[in-house]
Amino acid sequence: MRRVCLAAFWAVALLACDKKVSTTEVVYDPGSWIIDSNQVLDEFRFSTAACSEVFPAGSQSADTVPAGSAAWVKVVSTACYRLKVHVVNSDSDTVRVFDTRFGIFNRTEDEKNRGVPGYAAWDGRDSSGKDLGPGRYLWRMEFDFGMGRKRHFRADIWVP
Repeated sequence: MRRVCLAAFWAVALLACDKKVSTTEVVYDPGSWIIDSNQVLDEFRFSTAACSEVFPAGSQSADTVPAGSAAWVKVVSTACYRLKVHVVNSDSDTVRVFDTRFGIFNRTEDEKNRGVPGYAAWDGRDSSGKDLGPGRYLWRMEFDFGMGRKRHFRADIWVP
């Protein structure tokens, strides 16, 4: 066993882990930073099969910012996705985990790979429903585009 400490500078806070892992253990890749509140994800083309996997019938699409949202990131995508967001405070504690899904509807073959906006929005509350108030938060995001296609991103989120 060896001691591993992963650190990412995030504003003035240093997020770190301090645990023992074996030298054969795979270390989580946090992904690229989303620099502003807009992100374009055009790596994957629209696929009906993949869309069915990540956006099952009856799912609600995140194509608008819900009323009461404290923070959001606009994502322009050419594919359907399921997004899992871990909200982390400046003490490196995960205060909330939420999911959102995005579907692409009513497309002709020619329109399928044109980017469509969707939103990952958070109401500013922790997992028990308590309002966390103003501050900086880190979003650790996992996008699942179906068929084993996953990507990780991070975003520095400010709640006024």
